[in-house]
Amino acid sequence: MKFKKQNQHGAWAMVFMPLIIGMVAGGFHLSQLFYMAGWLMIFFMADHILHFIKRFKRKEYGYLKAAALFFAAAALLFVYPLITEYRIIFFFMAMIPFGMVNARYAYIKKERALVNDVAAIIIFSIAGGGIAFLNLHTFTSGIFFTMLISLLFFISTALFVKTMIREKKNRIFKIISFSYHTALFILMMWWHWFLAIAFIFSLIRAVLLYGRGWKMKRIGILEIIHAIWVTCWAIIYLVYVI
Repeated sequence: MKFKKQNQHGAWAMVFMPLIIGMVAGGFHLSQLFYMAGWLMIFFMADHILHFIKRFKRKEYGYLKAAALFFAAAALLFVYPLITEYRIIFFFMAMIPFGMVNARYAYIKKERALVNDVAAIIIFSIAGGGIAFLNLHTFTSGIFFTMLISLLFFISTALFVKTMIREKKNRIFKIISFSYHTALFILMMWWHWFLAIAFIFSLIRAVLLYGRGWKMKRIGILEIIHAIWVTCWAIIYLVYVI
């Protein structure tokens, strides 16, 4: 059995941010803690499966054995959430096509492609909606907000990271990133000033840090802080506006 260490700091924000926002949107229920722990196991499981697919020719089945272990843990943890609201299974079914996209890009060793990033972002955003549905038992504006705000935020992160690392000399990516962040901030100003405050950070860091030559670890730490900032303002919006 082989275990893969998760060394991408920003990935932890993707795991927990949608879940925290979703818990606030849906109101707390004990089953959500089991959901959160189970989702973490699914994250580890998927990470090991994708790593195996990426290195498929080496036949390192130890990663699949580790993935099976994480799946078993997830299955046990999701018993209570499924008893509470069995329809959350539909959220997981909705993730499958995007998971197949991730598997395809892992196989061709192009995991850093923007399409692959967006597919993963959609999966994590759906997970946030699922944890809210667990207590609400119906689709609400809070669930829609949870998934949309997570999607918009993490696309922002993906574009920013690419302009700082792999596409730092690509002027097209620079234009796309600056345009996206500007449009996102304008959208948030139109939506609500709480959200404009949340996403002003996104615009500032995308423009001012471009070309600074930061290392990946430093960028990852910044994005965790950034995720906490946006999460706090998203919670304020959910509590005082919706």
